Amino acid sequence: MLNIISPLRTVKNSFNLISHRTIIMGYRKPFSPKPKVKENRQDRATRSKRIIQLIRESLENDEPNFIPGKKPIYLPFATIKLLRPNAKHTPYQAKFIVPKSFNKLDLRDYLYHIYGLRTLNITSALMPGKFIRSMPAPYGSRYRDKQIKKMTVDLIDPFVWPAENEMFKQEKELTRELNNYREEKANAINSDREKPSKAFGGIIDKNPRPMNFVSKIVRRQMKNLKSKDIELQKKLETDKFITSYINL
Repeated sequence: MLNIISPLRTVKNSFNLISHRTIIMGYRKPFSPKPKVKENRQDRATRSKRIIQLIRESLENDEPNFIPGKKPIYLPFATIKLLRPNAKHTPYQAKFIVPKSFNKLDLRDYLYHIYGLRTLNITSALMPGKFIRSMPAPYGSRYRDKQIKKMTVDLIDPFVWPAENEMFKQEKELTRELNNYREEKANAINSDREKPSKAFGGIIDKNPRPMNFVSKIVRRQMKNLKSKDIELQKKLETDKFITSYINL
């Protein structure tokens, strides 16, 4: 005896299989995310106290307050730049530009073994690259520069940047004016190339020589008078040459 399965039954079974989903506008809604496991506050507080106690003991014994890396590196290839703090940073924070391959553990080892600097907490951020044009504005296509990775570390002792002296401010102003001058000259097209630059207060370029306005009709008349004067001068020279030979 043959068991004939009706199409309605198969559709019903398929809906039972996906009963935990919902149908919206002909599409199946994805699975709902798993609920996050809530951590016990008491366990978290106990772990934090244990970490603080380990840090205090390491500082008292003049030992690293973390587990150092096992791989010895004698000549570090990374270049790290120390940045000036922003308004939101405190004297107990320092900001660095690091390679994108660097992680928090690498920076912590680097600062401790090279500079003897202890860090308590490290936060990282990957900044998007700036838009750059391959050619001046009307022509070149725009693309993004490479990303920059920045890390902010929390210090034990405060660090205050020295105040900016007058020479530093002058160099900063000179660099900004040079960049403005270079950008104006690179993006100038057609008649804008003859205009004096606004950089350095407009004293770097000479002002164009003033030109009197002469209409086309007057220019044509002056040109005709000049050509007639030249022809008359040639004729007088020719007559003078001929008369000089006739007198002989």
